[in-house]
Amino acid sequence: MSLRVFLQESPRTLVLASETHALLFCYNPSEMNASSDASLSNKPSSLRSIPKCVVEFAALDSLDLSAYRSLHPSGIHGTLGLINIDTDTFLCVISAAIRVATASSHGLDLQESAIDHPCIELKKILSGGTFYYSVDFDLTNRLQDRLSEGSAFDIDSLDEDFLWNAYMIDPLIRFRSRLSKDERYILDTSRMLTSAIRGFVITVTISAAASPLQNLNSNYPSTLTLLSRLSCRRAGTRFNSRGVDDDGYVANFVESETVLWHPSGLCFSYAQVRGSVPIFWEQATGLLPNQQKIQITRSPEATQPAFDKHFERLELTYGTVHILNLMSATRVGEVDLTARYQHHIQHSPRNRAIGSQGSFEHRLIQTPFDFHAETKGPSGYEAASMVRRLIQERADSFAYFLCDIIDETKDNSGHFEKPRGSQPAVILQQQGVFRVNCLDCLDRTNLVQTILSQMAIELFLGQRSERATTDFWMRHSSIWADNGDALSKIYAGTGALKSSFTRHGKMSLAGAIADARKSATRIYINNFADKARQNTVDMLLGRLVEQHPVYLYDPINDFVDSELQERAHEFTTAETIHIYAGTFNLNGKGATVQEDLSTWLRPPLSSQKGQPDIVAVGFQEIVELSPQQIMSTDPSRRQVWEQAVRLTINNKMKDSTQEEYVLLRTGQLVGAALIVFVKSSALKKIKNVEGSVKKEQVTHGEKTGMSGMAGNKGAVAIRMEYANTRIAFTKCLVTAHLAAGFANYEERNRDYRTISHGLRFQRNRSIDDHDTVIWLGDFNYRIGLSDDKVRRLILAGDLGTLYQNDQV
Repeated sequence: MSLRVFLQESPRTLVLASETHALLFCYNPSEMNASSDASLSNKPSSLRSIPKCVVEFAALDSLDLSAYRSLHPSGIHGTLGLINIDTDTFLCVISAAIRVATASSHGLDLQESAIDHPCIELKKILSGGTFYYSVDFDLTNRLQDRLSEGSAFDIDSLDEDFLWNAYMIDPLIRFRSRLSKDERYILDTSRMLTSAIRGFVITVTISAAASPLQNLNSNYPSTLTLLSRLSCRRAGTRFNSRGVDDDGYVANFVESETVLWHPSGLCFSYAQVRGSVPIFWEQATGLLPNQQKIQITRSPEATQPAFDKHFERLELTYGTVHILNLMSATRVGEVDLTARYQHHIQHSPRNRAIGSQGSFEHRLIQTPFDFHAETKGPSGYEAASMVRRLIQERADSFAYFLCDIIDETKDNSGHFEKPRGSQPAVILQQQGVFRVNCLDCLDRTNLVQTILSQMAIELFLGQRSERATTDFWMRHSSIWADNGDALSKIYAGTGALKSSFTRHGKMSLAGAIADARKSATRIYINNFADKARQNTVDMLLGRLVEQHPVYLYDPINDFVDSELQERAHEFTTAETIHIYAGTFNLNGKGATVQEDLSTWLRPPLSSQKGQPDIVAVGFQEIVELSPQQIMSTDPSRRQVWEQAVRLTINNKMKDSTQEEYVLLRTGQLVGAALIVFVKSSALKKIKNVEGSVKKEQVTHGEKTGMSGMAGNKGAVAIRMEYANTRIAFTKCLVTAHLAAGFANYEERNRDYRTISHGLRFQRNRSIDDHDTVIWLGDFNYRIGLSDDKVRRLILAGDLGTLYQNDQV
């Protein structure tokens, strides 16, 4: 069904019309701002100034469209929703589409457009061939999770983990919820609102002669579909999105589903997932391949809650989870990730002692398979098939999903016919899932997942005494190679490595050369283009700082909001937290670590303040500033101090009522280091912990910190959100080491401004974008008086004279 779009200039109104009904989007700032001031008066000014619009749903014959002009005469296919860009509101519509796949006779469409637009970057990503939509098929859920064909597309049952237009469509979904039941039905059947996923979808036709299901007589072709859904929860590019977040979502998480459909109604489905190693880790970009340093950013104690959330969600969705870890057992960085991964698996509540005998229940199992080592020999990538023997038993127990339409008849020619309204009968359900990962979850992962998909189909066919032809397996390999290329382009910017082997079953010289070219291209894109790509992804998902969803004018809802704001004190509570911040310039000396630090880190506290919730410790000149140290960061000395601080603040905890502190995150810029500990009970209230550093640079021709080429001066910052609310209490802690020398106070001021305005976290957050900012460090500001005079003025209480001579 094609939809039409009409525009009226004044007041500016867009109409999205089906054959019988229309959605009207009207923007009239003077009226709406005046009408909605009451509801927004208690909200921040940034929220009061966002654009507002009116949405109406009406019968088409009740509208006078004579003053409107038609846009897109050929029609559009639906809307992805509404989004605010700066001070303007945009309606995102699907102006062109290509059918790319069918699954159980439902169409899946690829959104595509190349028309210039003010939101050019947003249009570019949406038109890049990686987004798919459907108006009559639920793309966000696997076949096993859809109860029946009759409920194949239900807006209320869409899985928001994979719904990439959730942020844009949410205002319209909320508008839909206020309609009557009949109006909701009309709106849904008009197919104006769409669901969109990102990833890869393809269907290939299998002729009747090549179909692996020869025992089912049919002259019609079968279809083989591969549908990969990329999660939007922790979406991003390769070096900007790694590991897990505090809600248990991981980077580059993809659910891939292989669907084999036969015209008799028999439908096979098999799902598997991939995702970044679910711990807190980061990796910096670099211009040399395989030299990008991996940093694990949180302690085991602070990581375990997020790790457990991740696997709890997987278990609820898929059943038993089997981890297939393809990382190297010898490469630096991958070894550390694997060791930490194994640690958290062992401490998972899914691996626990049961019964009086202390036997263990293993519901979370990891199979290590060093892909590079296993495929290093003369067999090359063919040796990857050895993974079969390690997981065959578990793969058989997981089985697959199988359904059939029970109410079926045959016509006179022997062909199957499906009566209208017939429902699928579930024959078998998949009982578990393989979670596959390598470092990037791209090249190695895709090749092994191809093998897993083949194993599942072989199991299905074997139980029916059937065998697939060589032509069928070639098509299967080809779509998985295309899948690897598509997912790799989204995350890393290029097609997948090793795709030549996945596609043809052997690695050619041309394939090796293509892999080298892709590796070089990845380095360029990851270093110079990914920040802009990440920013566009965050805009699409509504995650930029100061970005607000589209506000729909609704007088009744506005009145309720206003009343709730006035009575907020009745159902909200405020919590006071205590933060201890200490700083120490070590002057490059390490002997102090052996001394008693309790007088510094455990000072007497009043009973009212109690035990600090957060302990932040900053160090300067933690290492000697030799040329070798300045040019690179050595973490060993920082790790020694981490342990010393931990032992000091946790001293005698076991013999007292005080809680133990756990290491949350550390950061280091050569000599400057910041270490943050939190009480164990506070972990559940903390999320979105990030770190950033800022080296000093050349400013107005003056050199500070070796022109920014090294890290002997600068700042380290850690930010977090405290408390489990959307309006989070945010902390930003900055330890800085500014320019030295009594006369260099102007240079120190410039250093402060450079750090304050130049230091950035993810989604372009600055230091000023936080509710509370704590600076600690060696700022090198002085009081321009002698030591003796300063001491006398302090004893005399003459703070005014001290203030007058203070450089700050």
